[in-house]
Amino acid sequence: MRLNDLPTNLRKFYQKLLKLRVPAKLAFILLGIASTVWFLLRVIPKPSRATYPCMKAAAPVMSGFVIYLLSITGSVMAFRVFKRKLVASKYLAAFGFIIAAAIGFFISGSVNNAKSFAAVKCVDKSTFAANDPIGVAKGYKPGRVVWVWDEDATNENCENVEDDWWFDNTDQEVVENMLAQGIVNYVGTNDLSVAWDNIFKYFNSNHGKGNVGYVSGEKIIVKINITNSGGNVDNEYNKYRDFERMDATPELVLAILKQLVEEVGVAQSDIYIGDVFRKFSNLYWDMCHPVYPDVNYIDGYGDYGRHQTVPTSAHVMVFSDDNLDWRIPQEYVDADYLINMPCLKTHNEGGITIAAKNHQGSVLQDGASASGQYAVEMHYCLPANNSTPDSYRHLVDYMGHENVGGKTLLVIVDGIWAGRSWEGFVEKWQMSPFNNDYPNSLFISQDLIAVESVCWDFLLEEYDDKPSDQRYPYFSGLEDYVKQGADPEYWPDGFTYDPEGDDSPIGSLGVYEHWNNATDKEYSRNLGTGNGIELKLAEDVVIATHSVEMNSFELYTYPNPAVDFIFIDYTLDAPGNVTVDLYSVDGRKLAEISNQPEYTGSHQIRRNVSDLADGTYLVKVVSQTNLGTNVSVSKFIVN
Repeated sequence: MRLNDLPTNLRKFYQKLLKLRVPAKLAFILLGIASTVWFLLRVIPKPSRATYPCMKAAAPVMSGFVIYLLSITGSVMAFRVFKRKLVASKYLAAFGFIIAAAIGFFISGSVNNAKSFAAVKCVDKSTFAANDPIGVAKGYKPGRVVWVWDEDATNENCENVEDDWWFDNTDQEVVENMLAQGIVNYVGTNDLSVAWDNIFKYFNSNHGKGNVGYVSGEKIIVKINITNSGGNVDNEYNKYRDFERMDATPELVLAILKQLVEEVGVAQSDIYIGDVFRKFSNLYWDMCHPVYPDVNYIDGYGDYGRHQTVPTSAHVMVFSDDNLDWRIPQEYVDADYLINMPCLKTHNEGGITIAAKNHQGSVLQDGASASGQYAVEMHYCLPANNSTPDSYRHLVDYMGHENVGGKTLLVIVDGIWAGRSWEGFVEKWQMSPFNNDYPNSLFISQDLIAVESVCWDFLLEEYDDKPSDQRYPYFSGLEDYVKQGADPEYWPDGFTYDPEGDDSPIGSLGVYEHWNNATDKEYSRNLGTGNGIELKLAEDVVIATHSVEMNSFELYTYPNPAVDFIFIDYTLDAPGNVTVDLYSVDGRKLAEISNQPEYTGSHQIRRNVSDLADGTYLVKVVSQTNLGTNVSVSKFIVN
């Protein structure tokens, strides 16, 4: 019995239970009661309704629930008779009743399994054919996935307990170098700026813009995964409370901002980074905002200087099974590029959660507050809830949508730390070469399917010897989304993936393949036997970096403290546009003081401060000239 086989009303009821994170046992009981009541109310007045398709769909849930109740009741009665027979010294009869009680409890446990009404099926590793690529390789280097591994990225002695959490045990310098090594190794150069330029040129050439690199003023979204910064963050945006669970590595978040601003030349104000309905907690804010104060740190709340996500006015994500359609962030629509930066994790319902499932946090339901956004209504498509192979998988819609997967410039999988299940329980990895250390890895690619395939192979190997209730990467049906994303030939019969709902089906989104073995980790391009995946272990090269040339800029505010007026003096070495804004010390923009073109030379602005309460304030001046972008901040006091 599959979840999406249920009648709509029962399916929505179950999805609400999932959204509320009701325990599986209680969810099973509540769904069983609802199914039984609904079935009886419909069939008793008119018995012929029992033949209706919706009644046939609800009947297995009802019958499973009834069997569960009967088995529990029978077990309790048998146990009571067992005690009476035992007291009466009728040992043979007592033995028979205790066996009956045990059988009853076994049946009830089997009926009420961990996934309510459909036991999760797992497959054997031998199911996956080695070096048999499916689909069309994508990217500047087609099918290439760069694996960066540096065991010094984390402290191997981290215990992930109070005063020694995972986020206190990462080396910023090592992580920055890993990201740079990954980018240059992907392109095949030692020049970081040239590498980024080629990445942009490939993307633009394939999106009708011509062979051009990044152009000043274009906007970039960086989608990170901070699942545990959802409802578990207090009103002051302190670190989330589930400290032991991993999310995006803060040092990697800072590293990608540094490269975009200082190597690519993206204006801070043209960058949006975050998880669109989570909270951008102080764990990330305190690391990034002081360095790049003008970046838009996006979240679902918009408090304390964060940029609040704006939903699209229309339901632009149209799921291809015609069941639901949702909004996405307007920021995605307005952006020119998207960088997908997921975590390396397994998932208790999805099997794995890499770049495709990172977009479970990129869709927005109507009528749900930021804390109520979980996209759980689409969980019926995940293999734990529908393990039947060759079924519809909504992750393909995420990857294929023109404003989501379609705008993906690059995928950077954050495997500095790795997590088990959706919660991200931090664990050391046993497979070679990690050997009881944290994975300390990044995976970088422009091929949406290839990067999923490679990360899945790593997870398949690492979780092969895990307890049966943790072998999520082996869920039956998990393979569907990568095969269907790679080649329309593997779509369900008579089915079309068209996530915009505009009668323009998607094509191949990349290439799917499994490696030859976990020791050599070679794919068909490594072996020279096919046009599938190439897994490249990043070489340690001397990287040429080129910080974007900034115009010389001087900013001075006086008097300080100010009583009636403040004077803002600045000097430009080249003509350009200058914006001057007033901020509170917690990052909230209070007013725009000026925004206009300026000539080369010295300038002064006089601003009345009599409308400001006593306290500390910031003046931020952003100049954009042909020499680059400069952001300067000055602090002053009003009393």
